[in-house]
Amino acid sequence: MKARELMTQAVICIHEDTTIEDAARVLARNRISGLPVVNSEGLLVGLVSELDLIAKPGRLVADIMSRGVVTVGPDTEIDQIQHLLTNQRIRRVPVVEHGRVVGIVSRSDFVRQMAMRWVCGVCGESVRGFEPPTRCVSCGADANAFVHDLLPPGM
Repeated sequence: MKARELMTQAVICIHEDTTIEDAARVLARNRISGLPVVNSEGLLVGLVSELDLIAKPGRLVADIMSRGVVTVGPDTEIDQIQHLLTNQRIRRVPVVEHGRVVGIVSRSDFVRQMAMRWVCGVCGESVRGFEPPTRCVSCGADANAFVHDLLPPGM
């Protein structure tokens, strides 16, 4: 599985000249903990997080953002992204193509993926995992018979 299959595509970005108060409003309003920061050309120049807002002095996002952001491309394998998130102890990684943010993969994307299951459209057999099984163990249907389904709480 590749980054493009797991990433959130509707990424909220913020301009480097935004005030930290406005950045805080964007984070709070959207219930997210970090934002990619772009310049006037729309290119990624940093990342601003809740920690940056509360721990660093400054007036503008450019004053407090983290620079040298770890990024991946749309075709990066998700096991590589999982390795980055855990070993680099980061919460999110922007997916960048030609310097522009095209998506973002966060820890919550992995958690959401873990809560998903594949259900055989022929017999109803369900299997958890990132990718559909090649064959249903119950009825023998091939991978095309499986659909992604979100597990209800407590299952």
